[in-house]
Amino acid sequence: MNPYQNFKERVRREVSIDSYISRFVPLRRAGRGLTGLCPFHNEKTPSFSVNPESGYYHCFGCKASGDIFRFVMDYQKVDFLKSLEVLSDYSGIPLLERTHAEEEEDRKKEFLYQISERAKVYFQKNFQTQSGEIALKYLQERGLYEEDIKVFGIGFALPGFANITKDLFRSDAETKLGESLGLVKRADKNKDPYDFFRNRVMFPVIDPKGRTIAFSGRILGASEEAKYINSPNSIIYDKSRSFYNLNLAQDMIRKGREAIVVEGVFDAVGLFRKGVEAVVAPLGTGFTENHARILKNMADKVVLMMDSDAAGAKGAFRAVTFLNKEGIDVRVATVPEGKDPFDYASQHNKSEIREVIENAVSASQFMISQILSGTTASSVPEAKQASVRRLMDFVKTMEKETDKQVYLQEGAKQLGISFSAIFQDFAGSPQKSSPPLSVDTKKTNRPVLPPRRVSSVQVCERKMIAKLIQNQEHFEFSDEILNLEFKDEASSFLWDYLYTKYLQNEPISAAEILSKDDIPGEYLGLVAEQLSIEEIEVESENSKQLFQELLWQHRAFHFDFAMNDITKKMGDNTLSLDQKRELLSELTFLKNERDKIWEYLRKLQPQEV
Repeated sequence: MNPYQNFKERVRREVSIDSYISRFVPLRRAGRGLTGLCPFHNEKTPSFSVNPESGYYHCFGCKASGDIFRFVMDYQKVDFLKSLEVLSDYSGIPLLERTHAEEEEDRKKEFLYQISERAKVYFQKNFQTQSGEIALKYLQERGLYEEDIKVFGIGFALPGFANITKDLFRSDAETKLGESLGLVKRADKNKDPYDFFRNRVMFPVIDPKGRTIAFSGRILGASEEAKYINSPNSIIYDKSRSFYNLNLAQDMIRKGREAIVVEGVFDAVGLFRKGVEAVVAPLGTGFTENHARILKNMADKVVLMMDSDAAGAKGAFRAVTFLNKEGIDVRVATVPEGKDPFDYASQHNKSEIREVIENAVSASQFMISQILSGTTASSVPEAKQASVRRLMDFVKTMEKETDKQVYLQEGAKQLGISFSAIFQDFAGSPQKSSPPLSVDTKKTNRPVLPPRRVSSVQVCERKMIAKLIQNQEHFEFSDEILNLEFKDEASSFLWDYLYTKYLQNEPISAAEILSKDDIPGEYLGLVAEQLSIEEIEVESENSKQLFQELLWQHRAFHFDFAMNDITKKMGDNTLSLDQKRELLSELTFLKNERDKIWEYLRKLQPQEV
């Protein structure tokens, strides 16, 4: 747990963001919020918005956004720790708890370690029950033997809602400790606790000192519930700094100075049991900057071995970005046959797995292939132009000039474009300026980003994300959202992020989300912009109705996309008359369904008197 978390929460409660920012920026009331001239770029018309209720700011011009801590960091040019000191001096709130409180926390940690270890043993004993035999058979069918189950301490959480409280805890005090670990939850503080992990294969997360700190539970069989759920953060567990299997892998990682990172716990188990022991997996929110820093202290080289699907590629892209910043040699291994690492390891021996790892491509090759999205020298000019723009946008985020040149050169090679031409265009484009080292309260001339064309479906999806942050009651629509096919990359990422937070009962608020380091800055800017223009609904019923309308709108947009696909197919001259009639019939059906939705939504709108 962040030792300054209590301080951050007190500052957010007790220091209004508008009172602090107004010391440097003249603000005036505008609707629910306040507005003024942006302190981060020169402007004549105010585009800087401050929302006191939610505790964040956003500039519609340069896209600067964040909470009170981010403002101090960016405006006063200090790092995070210094921003805490600045706000401590300003507010009078002490930065750290008293020594006595720290001693109390250490004692509490020790109790939590004991409860976690007992929970691990308890889950293992559950294999001896009738339900446990079914779970054991599931693991055996997946190729895990009794020895594997012992090595990794795998257990089983029984079906039902009242097993752990009855069988594990000996007192109300222990129940409360179990609640802080996320082993049990309460629907209401006045109601009895219920088991958080139910009918799941349990993988204990063990720290490098051998202490059980958390669990990852995999649902047994098909279910509408999330496939994996993980313990929430606690004072002994921070998922942004924890790896699954690091306790077993750490010696081999340090010895070989190489780490293999996979996506999930099963993947780590699959490789380790085949002799590829330097393997770890992040948990919960995926790979973070903290994970990269931890590996930097243990290894010189990291091989990412992700799933062979879009989500795996996306996760690898994100991990490469963080690892590159730490100066680690990164390579990306593609699992053959479209399998995930666990399935591939189950069917191949150690030497075959090592061959896949040795054939991993460089980070630059992987990143460029993702950025270019299949565009080659033979692609049409429009596709090349779009790929060049994406490549330049990515390269601008890099700090080292040599790295920029490497990526531009490789990209030009794959696109069949002169490197000198692409470099000249890049050199002539606006670059991100480095912040001055000294504290400067003058405007920093942050570039004003030109507005991007945003489609109606993207607006719809971003509104849904904003409303989920504003009102967690909207998560009652989770089943419907899970079935959506997101068209906006930022909204897709943020939905996965928020849903994980929701499942783990972690705090969700505008200020909390906008201060996260494990969310790309560009996505945070889009969220802040949408939050700034969205009115916070006061009446719960009205808010739910508006959210339901957004879901209907998204369905209508989905029909539009399907109709466009059919229209393109009908242009194929090789189709028979019957095939075209069938497509026309499908097109008519989709159009009617779409029109019904829009007609329904129009009727919901308030009528003018």
